[in-house]
Formats: sequence, structure tokens, C-alpha cells
Amino acid sequence: MTFEPSIAPSLQPSLARVLDPEIGINIVDLGLVYLAQERDRHIDVQMTLTSRACPMGRLVIEEVRDQVASDFPAAVTVNIELVWDPPWNPDFINDAGRRALGRQPKGNS
Repeated sequence: MTFEPSIAPSLQPSLARVLDPEIGINIVDLGLVYLAQERDRHIDVQMTLTSRACPMGRLVIEEVRDQVASDFPAAVTVNIELVWDPPWNPDFINDAGRRALGRQPKGNS
């Protein structure tokens, strides 16, 4: 399955500062952020977790909200939506995440 997230370049650095607390890699490189957009001072993020049973899920979502709100103080709303479709799988990890895990980038597998 090919997966291409849609992340506004302005939001990428903020989201990349949030680490998955169990894996230690940022949520962008892990492929957990599906959509991030900024429109008229409203920010929407659709993201998932590696598992529905993730014990740190609430912490990750709050950290995303806090990081984005801190980096975009003029935002009127910061909406973080947890989604499960498509279900996350390791194929969503980008090349930087694969390297951080000690794996070969997708093109070199």
C-alpha cells in the first residue's frame, strides 16, 4: 500500500518535534500524521497511533496540541483528530524513520 501524508510545510517542523514516547522517533517520520493543514488561523491535524491499545496515546495527542499551539500562538483553533483509517502499518514509516530504526530506506530494500 502506498501512503502519502498531506502535511503543510509550515506545520512539519512542529509535528516533527513530537516523539513517540515508546519508540523515540518523531510522529512524522513514523507516518502517524496523515493530514495537517492551516487555514485562516485554524489548524487541523489528523493522526493515528501505532495501535488502538497504545498506552501513551493521550500523551502523544496532548503533546501534538501543545506543540502546535505553542508554535502558532495566533491560531484560533488547534484541532487534533485521532483516526484509524487507514490502519497504520510499518510501511508508513518514511526513509528518515527507517534509518533511525536501523533499516534500509524503501528504495534500497
